[in-house]
Amino acid sequence: MFKRTRMLTAVGAAAAAVALAAPSAVAAPTSWTITPTGAFTGSAGLTVLTDNNGNKIQCASSAAAGSAPTSPVAGSPAKLANITSISFNSPCTGPFSSTWTVTTNVTPPWEIWGLDYTAGAGTNSTGQVTGEIRAIKATVSGTSVLGPCTFNVVGKVAAKYNNPTSGGANGTLNTAGGGLTLTISNKVGGGCGIVGATAGFAGLYTIVSSATGKSPVIVGS
Repeated sequence: MFKRTRMLTAVGAAAAAVALAAPSAVAAPTSWTITPTGAFTGSAGLTVLTDNNGNKIQCASSAAAGSAPTSPVAGSPAKLANITSISFNSPCTGPFSSTWTVTTNVTPPWEIWGLDYTAGAGTNSTGQVTGEIRAIKATVSGTSVLGPCTFNVVGKVAAKYNNPTSGGANGTLNTAGGGLTLTISNKVGGGCGIVGATAGFAGLYTIVSSATGKSPVIVGS
């Protein structure tokens, strides 16, 4: 009995030590600074829409524009910017020799939200914002050997903004990964038979402030 008690005491002490050593939860930022605010543009190379069946629609380039609100921005999470225009080169390409056109709807605007911030992280080791692009709406139409197809895409995707280098270069918004999905609906046409019900979107946008010609810096605290 004495040995069992001593063993249980040792186990309990070890568990307590592990609990004390574990990092405590870090609160999400409640204030965000954006420098500079105002209008910005974004450009990307290859972007890819992949449905849950594995079909890919690839666009060689994309361009976007929007605006960031007056800083600081309060909230957890917080809306950090609106995307007021976004386009994809045409035609985009897909399976079975298909070609596609992506028509975006930015009324109301797409929204960039900040959820968390990690200092010293990101591709430039100057800080990274983890967030989402919300209120996405687009119509995708195309044709292939299977016939024509048109469908709608709505929802949100995960995104990470990597702050630029100290000189203000190469601040990037990356939508690859993250686990969120877009919903595909209103499929019309024989070519839609292979199109899935959900999709993910991957693209890497370089963001540039219209005021300075450099990438904005976003910091959460």
